[in-house]
Amino acid sequence: MKKLAKALTVGVLALGLLAGVGANKGEAATVTKPIGSTFYKSALVGTTYKVQDYKGNTINAKTTKAVTLTPYTTNKNFSYATVTFVDYDKVGTKWVKYTKTAKGYFFTPINNGITFNEYTNVKKGMTYNQMVSITGVYVKLDSTYTSGGITEKNYIWDYFNDTTNIFVDMSFENNKLTYKSYSVSEY
Repeated sequence: MKKLAKALTVGVLALGLLAGVGANKGEAATVTKPIGSTFYKSALVGTTYKVQDYKGNTINAKTTKAVTLTPYTTNKNFSYATVTFVDYDKVGTKWVKYTKTAKGYFFTPINNGITFNEYTNVKKGMTYNQMVSITGVYVKLDSTYTSGGITEKNYIWDYFNDTTNIFVDMSFENNKLTYKSYSVSEY
């Protein structure tokens, strides 16, 4: 159970960190999710699927096999699959390990720019690739500054049309997000 707890605590939580490390543009829009991906009970609510670890603590469930996803029809930012996961149930005084299956939902960004929902799911401390796995967008490198062993990279993304201007600014120090901003102007 201890091994499961360690395995379940490794990784993420944020809706998109599910395929974060080492992601590239193709992976951000992939139709599969790897082993260890957190999944959700519903595409409408986005509540993370919970299980018990070997001590009975409630934790996020993680997939034990890679899964192929099917797009969810009423919420395009989610896809679903039948997933296998580990859960512990109390039998007498012991926590017994079971492998179970369920329908799991996964956040799958649409490569149509950065929505406010995607922006809010990008958290400080994430890597550039984790940000891409959530937004589906490779933002433009605007500037780089290196001093004292720290490299700061500033990235921007913007969108313009006749009525709206959206601007996103993100700064990473040694590939960890330290600052982000999202602004919308309407005309």
